[in-house]
Amino acid sequence: PIQSPALQAFDDQPERWIDVRWDIDERTKERFPARISVTAINAPGSLADIAQVVASNDANIHTLSMVRTAPDFTEMLIDLEVWDLKHLNRLLSQLKDNSSVSD
Repeated sequence: PIQSPALQAFDDQPERWIDVRWDIDERTKERFPARISVTAINAPGSLADIAQVVASNDANIHTLSMVRTAPDFTEMLIDLEVWDLKHLNRLLSQLKDNSSVSD
């Protein structure tokens, strides 16, 4: 099934499709890059709270940039290293539940 709205336009053009698999050997030790954007509350400890969520989920912060977008908010662009999509989704869910994250 097509899971991307952008690809639905090509549903009737099977000659343009290439069969691929994204199955990863569960024994692999390779992490994959994922870039996320987080709007954080501008308060002492917010960065530590977000880093703790990442660390407690066995992910890694590769790079981080922060821009204060308003007096009370900071926009963070975080390049993570995660094991797979399930791992990333679990981490995102916990970030959304964190009191230091606005959205």
